[in-house]
Amino acid sequence: MNQVMNQRIADQLEKILALTDSDHEGEALGALRMVRRLLEREGISFAALAQVARRGASVFSQPSFSGAQVQLEAKIDQLMDEIDAHVEQNSNLSSQIDTWRRRSFELEQMLAMNQSETTRWKEIARETAERLWDLGQIARSEAFVSPYEAPEDESLSDLTDVADEEEPLKAAG
Repeated sequence: MNQVMNQRIADQLEKILALTDSDHEGEALGALRMVRRLLEREGISFAALAQVARRGASVFSQPSFSGAQVQLEAKIDQLMDEIDAHVEQNSNLSSQIDTWRRRSFELEQMLAMNQSETTRWKEIARETAERLWDLGQIARSEAFVSPYEAPEDESLSDLTDVADEEEPLKAAG
């Protein structure tokens, strides 16, 4: 009885898989879905079907896979795929880390260069301020006029002329 049931499943798979060669994408996709439902109903995974095909044996003549065992093998395959995805993601992240480390190093070098440039400009500004202060002091000392010396400026002599003119007015008034 079991051999008859296995042959029936093999015949169904053969007919459905023949439809996957269709030039119409929807028909081929529908056939694959039908195969998946048939395999799930019988407790067989695509991975198990591929393993049996690789060995050249008939999946239906061997009682090698129970439903739970097939599910466990499918889970193992899924986990292996996830591991591969994580390894690839880890590799991508490692390369990103290397890129950011190089960029960080470049920025640190630029910062150090900018800090030394800032120090240089501060020194130039300080020296300039000191020179300007010294020049201001020299100009102030040269421009200082003693209150006891008579000015030789005409504008000051005009002021004394105006003061002399105001005195007769005060006396008359």
